[in-house]
Amino acid sequence: MNPESTSEVLSALRDAQKRLTDLARPFKDAERLLKDLSEPRTRQDLKKVGVLLSRLRALPPVQTELAAELAPLVETLEAFVREQERSRPLYFGRSLREAAEAQGVAFSALTSEPPEYRLDPFTVGADFRKGSAELRYARLAVCEVDLDPEALLKARLKMLEALQTKDFCPELFFDRLLTAYRRVLGGRAMGERINLVDLLPEVAFLGQSERFRKDPSRDHYQPYGRVRLAWDLARLRRSGSLSRKGLRLGLGSATMATTRNKEAVLFLEDETGRGQYYLSLWFAPDPASQGA
Repeated sequence: MNPESTSEVLSALRDAQKRLTDLARPFKDAERLLKDLSEPRTRQDLKKVGVLLSRLRALPPVQTELAAELAPLVETLEAFVREQERSRPLYFGRSLREAAEAQGVAFSALTSEPPEYRLDPFTVGADFRKGSAELRYARLAVCEVDLDPEALLKARLKMLEALQTKDFCPELFFDRLLTAYRRVLGGRAMGERINLVDLLPEVAFLGQSERFRKDPSRDHYQPYGRVRLAWDLARLRRSGSLSRKGLRLGLGSATMATTRNKEAVLFLEDETGRGQYYLSLWFAPDPASQGA
C-alpha cells in the first residue's frame, strides 16, 4: 500500500470528521437542553426554565447540507480507490521482494492474474481490493494476513516452524502410511488403490500422542490436516524413501475430471512450488526388492 496516498486520504477523513463533529455540536446541545426541559421537576422551577431557554436561544445557527459537506471527501476517497487499484500491485510486489531479500527468503513473482508470489516454500495470493494476502501450501490456504510484507514474512516463519518438525523420520512415516493404508483396505488385497482423502483420518489418528489415546479429548488432539499430509508426502519423496520392507508406495495422478473436486485430491509440490494433483495411494511389492 502506498503510504503517501494513504496519509493524504487519512488527513481528509480526519478533517471531514472534525468538521461534522463541530456541525453536530449545536444539535447535541439542543437535545440535552430539551431533555432537561422535558423533566417535570425542571418545569416546576421557572427560573431554571428561563436559563435553559436562554441557552436554547444562544445556540449558533447551523446551515449545511450533509451531501455538500461530504462531497469533497467522497471525491478524495474515489480518487484514492482508483490510485490504489493502479499502484498496489506494483508497490506491494516491490516491497515484498525487498523485505524477503532482507531476510534471506527466496522470492519470485509468479502470476499477475490472479496475483501470486513465491515466498519459499509457500505461495502468496494477494487480494488488492480487500487489502489482504493468503499464504498457501499445496494450493491450500494456510493463513490470511493483512497485505503487508512484514506480516506475511512473520506468518511464513510461524507456519514453516509448525510444518518443518525436526522429529520427522521418513521410515516411520512410511510405516505410518502403510498401517493407515491397511486399515482403510479392511482386508482387501494389497495393491488396491485408495483415495488420499480416505487415508487422511487414519494417518491423523496414528500420529496422535499416547496422552490422546488415554484421553481422546480436544485438548490432547494434535491437528493433522491436508496441508500437513501434503507436506509430509513431499518430504518422504524428497528423502527417496518410497520403498521399505519389500514394498513400494505408489501415488495415483488425478485426472482432469477428478481435479474439478478439489476436496477429493491433493496437490503435491516440489521445491519450486510446481507439482500436480494426486487422487490415490497404494502399496505393492517392490520389483527392485524381489529381484535382489
